[in-house]
Amino acid sequence: MKTSPKVRILGIAKNRFYRQGYYHTGINQIIKESETAKASFYDHFPSKQSLGVEVIRAYGVDVLVWFREILRKSPTPKAFISEMKKAILQQIHSDDSYYQGCPIAIFSCQFPVGEQPFSDEFRLIVSRWESIFVVRIQKWKKENLILNSTDEIALARDLINLYEGSLMNWRISRNEEYITRVFIQMQERLELQFKK
Repeated sequence: MKTSPKVRILGIAKNRFYRQGYYHTGINQIIKESETAKASFYDHFPSKQSLGVEVIRAYGVDVLVWFREILRKSPTPKAFISEMKKAILQQIHSDDSYYQGCPIAIFSCQFPVGEQPFSDEFRLIVSRWESIFVVRIQKWKKENLILNSTDEIALARDLINLYEGSLMNWRISRNEEYITRVFIQMQERLELQFKK
């Protein structure tokens, strides 16, 4: 059974914007590959910009689900490092995918800082990431795995920053040492919060 035109368009756009970029992907290409009539495209997405916003939201959900699964499997900071390592290495070594790094980071780099309506969407997504990390960090605190004085949002931001930074540098250089180093750096950052 064929999926709805909106679902097909969004799926093709997610793939094409990730692989070839927002500005290198035309609406006609998306219409053709999604086997959708032009009128149907415009019924769902009045502009390429509106499609771009929906793609950002879809990427945001994908990454949020990915982070949630890692954090769900991370009852301890040590488990978090292990789960992140498995998940990142699986992504960058998968034969089934064309992985270039975090789709939010890749997509956001295609626009000037602050460009609307994209900028607000990116900011909202990062805020959601911070929230789910804070929830896990609070659980670690409650279970006395880290210091009660730990600044939850600062730790969440540091872990996200290390993750995103390592992927961007890996993407730029194709040097896997950036990936290897991120796990050491996350461990060092978390150890600062360990109870002595």
